Amino acid sequence: MKKQLLALVILLSGLNSHAQNCSNTSVGFPPIADLGTDYWRGFQGGLYSDGSNYRPADHNLAGLNIAQNIVPLDTAGNVDLINGRIVWLSIGMSNTTMETQFFIPMTDTFSQKNPKLVLVDGAQGGQDIVIIDHPNAGFWNVINNRLTNLGLTYKQVQIIWFLEAEKIPSDTAFTAYPDALKIKFKTALQIEKNKFPNTKLAYLSNRIYGGYATTHENPEPYAYYSGWSVKRLIEDQVSGDTSLAYSGPDARVPWLAWGANSWADGTTPRSDGLTWECPSDFNNDGTHPSNPNGRQKVANLLFNFFTTDSTSIPWFLKQTITEVSNIHDRNQLKIFPNPANSIIQISSDKILNQISICNMSGEHILNLTTDKNEISIDVSHLAKGIYFIKATADKKAIPQKLIIQ
Repeated sequence: MKKQLLALVILLSGLNSHAQNCSNTSVGFPPIADLGTDYWRGFQGGLYSDGSNYRPADHNLAGLNIAQNIVPLDTAGNVDLINGRIVWLSIGMSNTTMETQFFIPMTDTFSQKNPKLVLVDGAQGGQDIVIIDHPNAGFWNVINNRLTNLGLTYKQVQIIWFLEAEKIPSDTAFTAYPDALKIKFKTALQIEKNKFPNTKLAYLSNRIYGGYATTHENPEPYAYYSGWSVKRLIEDQVSGDTSLAYSGPDARVPWLAWGANSWADGTTPRSDGLTWECPSDFNNDGTHPSNPNGRQKVANLLFNFFTTDSTSIPWFLKQTITEVSNIHDRNQLKIFPNPANSIIQISSDKILNQISICNMSGEHILNLTTDKNEISIDVSHLAKGIYFIKATADKKAIPQKLIIQ
């Protein structure tokens, strides 16, 4: 009996050794987006340069142009508007696959999802950034196998969601570590672009709060630092780093931008209200998001991002040009500015007959009849959100997405 009790005590102590550290409700680090133009340890905040949480205008315009030309591809990578597919692929480690597996079912039941869009979970448990930074790593073969099992090929992948981390890091220096991780992220994205050459857009995310972790896999400050690595990598591309070129014959990586911004300082609310609670949001190790609370929380962030971002709307939502017109027609219809909050200018090289604006529920907000190829519309009375503009020219309907911010 004593031996049995001793074995039970040892077993229970082993289980409890990895219990969450729920007392560590804050590490006192400021969320990058909340910093804005302020500095932390000598570095300016904001998701993008100059303390801004918005993409630089030229970079955003480039992303919009790419997004508007994403169309379904067949298994050989050729345009196929009827039977082709647009493949979104997640790349990362255990947290990434856990969160992806909650995000995909949300999109599958979303009535406004583009029917040509297929989301594939390429992330895999235990596959940290060091492992996948090798072109011959089994990680990449697993992704190809998953695509094959779905009747897809590597040539149909056009969009990436990237969330990675380093297992058991040791350098705690804020100046050095985010830059070292940034280089590892860049290597992985270069490998990804080589293996999936039709990838055009990549959205990068940071880790969730790591303060409750009781293992050395990726605790704080590394979870927090991952956001700075994302920020610095994107800034390098915007600044013209040729090793991060995303267009032309020398493209090395996709166009990069922030995706869902997942880090918050434990129970201290971020400016948008995001918090990470213990024990409800985490597995017993305090590192991985719990099922369902933590994983659903990230899935919600992803869903809100991809259904509202101006560079994802053209391919994520249904009623795209591939269903009612062709790419040439779409490029002839211009809406500026977009996103907007006051006056928009709609123009075409064809005479516009009718213009309608609908909300996401299909309710008509505005209907106009015209005989001009350019018209101004005041949209300042519209609530923030996503709208559809459908212009009719030469008896052909040409839809576009409009974002009111």
